[in-house]
Amino acid sequence: MKIRPRRRRWYSAMLATHIKDFARSVPLALICIACPPAAEPIIAKEASTATQSARVPDAGTISFILDAQRILMNVTFETPEGGTRNVLTWFNMGMPAPVLTKALYHELGIDRGHPLTMKLGEFSFEAAPETVVDGDGGLANPEFAQRFVPHPVEAMLPAAFFQQAIVTLDYQRRTLTLARPETRKPEGIAVPFAINTKTGLIAPDAEVDGKRYPIVIDAGSGYSWIRGRVLAEWLAKHPDWRRADGAVGLSNYNMLDLPFEKDALLARVPELPIGAITLENVGLLGIGFVMGNIGNSLIGEMFWNNWQQSAPSPVIGWLGGNALKPFKLTIDFPNRVSYWQRQTKADAHDLDQVAITLVRRSGSYFIGGFVRKANPAQSESVTLEGCEIGDELVAVEGLSAWGASIEQVLSAPGARRLRTH
Repeated sequence: MKIRPRRRRWYSAMLATHIKDFARSVPLALICIACPPAAEPIIAKEASTATQSARVPDAGTISFILDAQRILMNVTFETPEGGTRNVLTWFNMGMPAPVLTKALYHELGIDRGHPLTMKLGEFSFEAAPETVVDGDGGLANPEFAQRFVPHPVEAMLPAAFFQQAIVTLDYQRRTLTLARPETRKPEGIAVPFAINTKTGLIAPDAEVDGKRYPIVIDAGSGYSWIRGRVLAEWLAKHPDWRRADGAVGLSNYNMLDLPFEKDALLARVPELPIGAITLENVGLLGIGFVMGNIGNSLIGEMFWNNWQQSAPSPVIGWLGGNALKPFKLTIDFPNRVSYWQRQTKADAHDLDQVAITLVRRSGSYFIGGFVRKANPAQSESVTLEGCEIGDELVAVEGLSAWGASIEQVLSAPGARRLRTH
């Protein structure tokens, strides 16, 4: 470690300190804290005005980038002058309305009443200008730079655009396929879901201890989140599911200096039935600590109660990329059925990381907190000698952390390789 006056700098040498099988000790789930305003969904009052498919061919496949288990894809937008603009876009199934950066919002003429017209592969879509959100950032909208730099993400598209199609997400091949329902018979194990037709959010039922819990499928998130209160109830019956307190690894991809990550519950559920399919080794982040433990019961539930307004019914949270990635997932929106084809096993070591919660500010990474493991016998291993909250992570085995993507920092060999026993 190297210390500079008034500014502590934490180097990759500290990544030689490992935590025992942190995947088994810390599987969990995170997505974004972005949530719609409590009053009403941002998207139009009727589904037909939210998004209109101008042209739907039989089928089409495009490639996407998987960044920290979130889907990024190139979308071509139409300018008011009739030209086109290629934009790297976040496909976020957990948000109710399209969001553009302020610059793109103005460039596409949305502020002047021009509809949002776009092309994804061979499919064309249009959204009324009043359904489009102006500018990223703030409590209600994702902040693209915070989550995706150096990827130049300028827009977020919700699932509402695709309600007339069958959507297939192939995580292994990194492809998204759109098809008309009458042209393709989906493959896989069928799992029905409920849908909010105003927002496109879908929710099948998960089952724990014989009780069903509606949960949103959200390919826009990197990890799965559920209500902290619900997870605490599960852990009271299954204490062996508990792994730690505090977000680590890919569960920490928001990297905001707020208690909801630093004080969250981490758990791994060995088997989580979703209809006729069983998800294995599902990492979950139980949040409710938006303003710390004191405000957990009040503020935490307010967060969830606000966000779930866009869901088809009250839900316990969402399934993110960590739960979805082992599958080829097909979503038949018109018939309200999802189809699951297992391609790989779930990564039981996806959270084998140094036990810290990171905070990202202006392209730099800082220690926001130390993760407290569930096993008291291992509690000493989470205190990294010589490190303090506020220290800056400068490099990971030769990789400069400044300006690096969250994916790069968390997937670097020095960040994952160690498991003490």
